[in-house]
Amino acid sequence: MLLKRISILVFWLAVMAAALSPFSELEPVKQVDSLEDWQKPSRLTALNEADKKKVLQRLAYTQPMPVFTSLPDFDSITDITEKKRTFFNYLRPYVKRENARLRSLRQQLLDIHDKKQKRLRISLEEYAFLYSLYDEFRMDVAESDITMLDELLKRVDVIPDTLVLMQAANESAWGTSRFAIEGYNFFGQWCFREGCGLVPQSRVEGSYHEVAKFNSPAASIKSYFYNLNTFHTYEHLRNIRARLREEGKPVRGEALAAGLGAYSERGEEYIAEISGMIRFNRKLLEE
Repeated sequence: MLLKRISILVFWLAVMAAALSPFSELEPVKQVDSLEDWQKPSRLTALNEADKKKVLQRLAYTQPMPVFTSLPDFDSITDITEKKRTFFNYLRPYVKRENARLRSLRQQLLDIHDKKQKRLRISLEEYAFLYSLYDEFRMDVAESDITMLDELLKRVDVIPDTLVLMQAANESAWGTSRFAIEGYNFFGQWCFREGCGLVPQSRVEGSYHEVAKFNSPAASIKSYFYNLNTFHTYEHLRNIRARLREEGKPVRGEALAAGLGAYSERGEEYIAEISGMIRFNRKLLEE
């Protein structure tokens, strides 16, 4: 009889745990030690240690770093569908981690924006968080106001998985390019300091750029997100995204691809190619 009662109790506890599990993910665990040096705030001297920790928690990643694995040998995968699926599965956890942090940062900014509009008091901790993001997203702001906050919100926003993964596939030849294999560079990103990367074999005489070399896929994807969310070159992409937000429409990869005209010298042709790749591979992308 006792054993039966225990079994029934265990059953209902399991049911309750399953029912509550979606809500347990609403408040993500902050990865306090997850920031790169360039992401860490430099202007926290006015805060005590407790408030400094709170600001770092605000800025932190909300998902742990995926376990590092070496780049698969994509050339050896002969089945095209399997190659694509393996490529997406390899990079997707890193993309989701970046976007999870951006969603967390953005929601906090929206809360501060709402307080500003209502003329409510902004705490010292909130100001420290705000100016830390101004620094990280390359905005030189002396005094924060609604206009500056609106511009920051244009930058602190997600980049759809579909766009990231299709650009990575396009720029790295599905992970088979020399730069992907030797430097985890999936996006053709350049650097301009001697020895900072790999010298392109086709580099024009007199040019000094190199193709950046990263020590992990996480670093490559982090750099890509930083470029699109901060550099003036991609302001058009950010404006498209902001307009979609204002209109209450979903932020989709195809829509944002229209803002990539400056990513390649091929311009509109490049935009059409990325958009076409998203449409063609949509089923695999949404798995």
